[in-house]
Amino acid sequence: MTVRKTKILFFIICILQLFYLFNFRSGFRYEIIKDPFNENSGIKHAVSKEVIESKKILKRNKIVHFNLSKSLKEDTYFYQRSIEFNYPTRINQSSKLVFFSINEDISEKCKVIETGKYLKLTQC
Repeated sequence: MTVRKTKILFFIICILQLFYLFNFRSGFRYEIIKDPFNENSGIKHAVSKEVIESKKILKRNKIVHFNLSKSLKEDTYFYQRSIEFNYPTRINQSSKLVFFSINEDISEKCKVIETGKYLKLTQC
């Protein structure tokens, strides 16, 4: 009888470990499966809040090309994700519409178009 109890205990421990791995270590999110065909399903898990905000600002202002400030270009994560996530809106080096970080000082010849929580869109 003790061998059977040991097997049952071992089985329960294995199930608990699988549950732990599935929920906490795999990075799997149930929110993504709840609505998989929604356009914005899972974006908050895929990209940073700054990149999401850049897309919202670009859509609100109906912008087709933009540029990033020097400090935002140095942040390789933000630069790459903003190129990918904001497609078909493209980064254009000669664009007068420039994103700055909220903490970043802008030049006096730039006019602020919109200020978000993380970014400022300016026209220089």
